[in-house]
Amino acid sequence: MNARLFQRRFVVVTGKGGVGRSTICAALGLAAARSGLQTCILQMTTRDAIGRHFNRSVVGYDPVQLGPDLPLFCSILNPKDALREYGLMKLRFRSLHRVVFENDVMRRLLNMVPGMTEMLLLGKAWHMEAEEADDTGKPRWDLLIVDAPATGHGISLLRLPEVILEAVSVGPMAEDARKMQAMLSDPKRTSLNIVTLPQELATNEALELADMSQRLTGAPVGYLFVNSLLPDLFDDQERQAVASMLQDGDNPLVRSCAESVEHYLHLRAQQRVQLQRLRESSHLPVIELEHHLKELDRDAIEHMAATCVEAMASADRDEHNESAPVPS
Repeated sequence: MNARLFQRRFVVVTGKGGVGRSTICAALGLAAARSGLQTCILQMTTRDAIGRHFNRSVVGYDPVQLGPDLPLFCSILNPKDALREYGLMKLRFRSLHRVVFENDVMRRLLNMVPGMTEMLLLGKAWHMEAEEADDTGKPRWDLLIVDAPATGHGISLLRLPEVILEAVSVGPMAEDARKMQAMLSDPKRTSLNIVTLPQELATNEALELADMSQRLTGAPVGYLFVNSLLPDLFDDQERQAVASMLQDGDNPLVRSCAESVEHYLHLRAQQRVQLQRLRESSHLPVIELEHHLKELDRDAIEHMAATCVEAMASADRDEHNESAPVPS
C-alpha cells in the first residue's frame, strides 16, 4: 500500500459534526486491514458509529474484531474504564486502586479537573500505540485510527499534553504527557486528517481547522477528505433538454422533474465552488469522495476504501513530483 497515511501508526480523523468522520474511519480501517495491517479504530464517542457498517451489534471498551476474515478491530473509549486501567497500571494492585480511585471524593475531584476526561482517553490511545505484543518488541497494532471528537474538541484533545505540562511539570502525569506530546508531533508516527462536506459553513470550519492544527497543535497534517460530492449525472445535451423543458414544458409532471434536475445541478455547482476553495486555501492534499445517493452499506464502504487508497496514492505522487528537484 503506497499511501503515506498507512505508514503512520497513529492516524487522527477529525472534522465538524455530521460530515462523515466515522464513515471515513471505517473505510480507512477496512483499506488498512485489507493490506494486512493489524488495525484498530478507536471511537472517542458515546455511541458506536463503526460496528453497524460491519454488522457488528456490540462494540465496547475492549477491542472487538469486526469480521473473521480481516485484522480489523474497533473500540469505544470511555473515561471510566480508561481511569480504571490507568490506575491499575500505576498502582499494580486492584485493592489499592479501589482505595485511591474508586471513592466519591476522588471521582468528584477528577470531574472537576479541566480536560481530565479527554486526557484519559488520549492516554489510553497513546498506550495502545506504544503497546508491545510479545517479547520481540513488535507492536500489537500496526495502525490505530482515532475517530476524534468534532472540530473544536478535536483540537483541544491534541493540545492536552501541552496544557497539562504547563500546569504540572513533574510527576507521573507530566512524564506521560511528554510522551504523548512526542508521539503527536512526530511526523513518522502521527497524522492528523480532516473531513468536511462541500458546503460553505463546513468549508469555512475545515479551512480554520487546517490552519489551527498547524499553528496550535504541532501535529503533522495528512489529508483533507471532502465527503458526499454529488456525481455528474448529466451531459451537455441532457442539460440543454432540461432547460428546454423548463422554458416550454406545459406538462406539470415534466416541469417538476426538470426543476428537480435543475436544483440538483445548482447544488452540484455550489459544491464545486467550495471544493475549489478547499483546494486553493487548505494547502493539503484533497481526497474527493462521491455521495452514494443511497444508504451506506458494506459494498459502499468497500468502494469508499478503494477510492481513498487510489486518491491518497495519487496525491502523494503529485506532492513528490512537485517537491522533486528540477534537473539542470
